[in-house]
Amino acid sequence: MSMGINPNTVTSANSVLSLRCKGIYDDWIQIEGAQTDAFLSFSDVVLAQTELGVDGKLSMGFTPHKTTSTVSLAANSRSIMVFENIYKYFLKNMEVTQVDLRIYYPSVKRSQTISGTLTGKSGGTGIATLLNGHTYILEGISGGIEETN
Repeated sequence: MSMGINPNTVTSANSVLSLRCKGIYDDWIQIEGAQTDAFLSFSDVVLAQTELGVDGKLSMGFTPHKTTSTVSLAANSRSIMVFENIYKYFLKNMEVTQVDLRIYYPSVKRSQTISGTLTGKSGGTGIATLLNGHTYILEGISGGIEETN
């Protein structure tokens, strides 16, 4: 295998995170104002289950699963109010609605969309040396990462 330079960088600064929420934000809204070392993270998913029988034979099967994502915003992010408006809508109506999260990674020419709902959030703005940011947790179904041009 010859050595060389990969033409795709791994820059995250140009990544685009967008959100829409049925009945509140029907069009995609770009989310801005990331925390210092975090903007979006995903929990691992378990997509299969295995069992080893006493006879030493392995059985396996697909397991339906959800994708959990965490959006981390700086305390001065204007996008906090996008998530807070969704939260207030849930409180007022005592009901949830579909939230879609779309991530575009231009540096590697890939994207991913997750459809689900907002399931959790930080309790408020904490006070330390600087104001603490906010985190928002969404759980949903992902079709996986897709290549884009």
